[in-house]
Amino acid sequence: MSDDVQPGAARTAILRAVRAARPAPVARPDVGAAVRRFAERRDGAPDDSALLAQFVAAARAGGSAVVEGTRADVPRLVAAAVPVARRVVSQVAGVVGLVPMPDMPHGLADAELFVCEAVFGVAENGAVWLPLSRLGERAAVFIAAHVAVVLDRRAIVSDMHAAYVRTDVAAEPFGAFFAGPSKTADIEQSLVVGAHGPKEFTVVLVGDG
Repeated sequence: MSDDVQPGAARTAILRAVRAARPAPVARPDVGAAVRRFAERRDGAPDDSALLAQFVAAARAGGSAVVEGTRADVPRLVAAAVPVARRVVSQVAGVVGLVPMPDMPHGLADAELFVCEAVFGVAENGAVWLPLSRLGERAAVFIAAHVAVVLDRRAIVSDMHAAYVRTDVAAEPFGAFFAGPSKTADIEQSLVVGAHGPKEFTVVLVGDG
């Protein structure tokens, strides 16, 4: 840089040129209406048993464990799925949590198992939708080493288009799709499980009975 160039002058000139080259603003499209129209045009939606089978296969492919039973079976199924857990945080009736939901997320640091209930599952990718109202504390599902999610087998939608229609982000301040344990290969392409979330993820499918 020559001595007669002011520091930051090049940056300022580049940003000014970028701003001058911006296209004219346009209104955002109504994505929700477009998705609903797409969903309405879909033909041959699979029946419930096909959705359930597709969900189970996709969830297991993503690393989730899937167990099935009735509502009354949930405490036994959760205990069998994660038998080593002693420090349990539970948002599901019937599953006793030994650790109360803390006021601050730091209180979840030692949680071994977090149990909650999903609103619905997605057959195409095995994900479950977990809004804040089901979590109690948004950090709980990310901090606990093991997560068990109770899902009604009738609450499964076909794909993310249907999931988008089903979610109401205006009513829920926070929510997340979870598809199995945390997985990343950002460093040297070596798969690491549990770096940003649970090491184990169990879906407890329940039905009448």
